[in-house]
Amino acid sequence: MSVNLHQRVRPQSTDVAVQLSGVVKNFGRGEHTVTALDGVDLTVAPGEFVCLLGASGCGKTTLLNLVADLDAPTAGTVTRNTSRPAVMFQDAALMPWLTAATNVELPLRLAGFSRAERRAKAAELLELVRLGGQDRKRPHELSGGMRQRVALARALAATHRLDGGEQQSLLLMDEPFAALDAITRDVMQGELVRIHDATKPSVLFVTHDVREAVRLGHRIVLLSSRPGRVVREWTKDENTDEGPLTDDITARLREVISTHAAH
Repeated sequence: MSVNLHQRVRPQSTDVAVQLSGVVKNFGRGEHTVTALDGVDLTVAPGEFVCLLGASGCGKTTLLNLVADLDAPTAGTVTRNTSRPAVMFQDAALMPWLTAATNVELPLRLAGFSRAERRAKAAELLELVRLGGQDRKRPHELSGGMRQRVALARALAATHRLDGGEQQSLLLMDEPFAALDAITRDVMQGELVRIHDATKPSVLFVTHDVREAVRLGHRIVLLSSRPGRVVREWTKDENTDEGPLTDDITARLREVISTHAAH
């Protein structure tokens, strides 16, 4: 599946969906303290798709956990002007005893939607991820790519609010396609572009794959080796030549990984 990113519309609003200011995150105490993040400043605009790159252990997942409010920063502030974020991981983490539809319905049930509303929204979201007609299948009956589609539909369901408010939705995605084969991963990347263009959530997407970051992101942010700091950002527009951009980011990522290995 080929997707022309040059046709994608970048968010025009200057408002802030997520903002990290001077964020520090330490683990442990005293001489055993490990600093995972050190002075991170990062802003995500409403509807913007931001990809995070960096060496293993540089704090990318820690940053997502802070934005998700699953952990608190040691210093600095995290501001989120969005609905409760939905998180998607490498593992689809579906409930094996539930059908595709009832997996998608689960966050809607927890949010207080009625049975009729849950069924209607789940059916709509499964259609959005091109799984219409698969609603009664359980996870073991689905391929890896199909399970990730259900997980994506469930993540989108988690951004719905019972009061119908217009607050910006937020997806936090931690290498969601890393465990898929190359062809399925390529298809899922294209599907995510399509779904993002249709629904316009703000997205923070962690990946180790530079090509994936360039294909998906409006902006690519590179973190240093531990402790994680923002060392470089690249912003795409309709005139961006993706080949040189990929080469430039790859070279900088190699520098970061080399620095990490030297320590």
